[in-house]
Amino acid sequence: MQLGARIQQLLDEQGIPQYKLAADLHLNPSTVNGYIRGRRLPDCLTLSEIARYLGTNVDYLLGNSSIKVYPQLPLNNQETRLINNYRSMHPGQKRVLEELSCALLLCDEHNHRPGGHI
Repeated sequence: MQLGARIQQLLDEQGIPQYKLAADLHLNPSTVNGYIRGRRLPDCLTLSEIARYLGTNVDYLLGNSSIKVYPQLPLNNQETRLINNYRSMHPGQKRVLEELSCALLLCDEHNHRPGGHI
């Protein structure tokens, strides 16, 4: 199942219209429709926001996992500190951190592909 079909399935299951997803995430409704119809792809941060909004994870939306919701695991001290730091940030700082974390994950993913460098 493709990204758009998974988004639409979750919207249908939760009774959420596309326009509400768009409004709540401050997206243009035609942009959301483009994601669902496969004409557009969301950036990393928007994909993460859509997953969070729909109560799932990015891997599920991308079709990399059939698990809609991961079980909650206890946090260690470092993870707790990171979350507390994040919660104390201003919205602009949060967005920068989210973009940086996406970039780091993409960089790590590239480095572990054949032909990538570690």
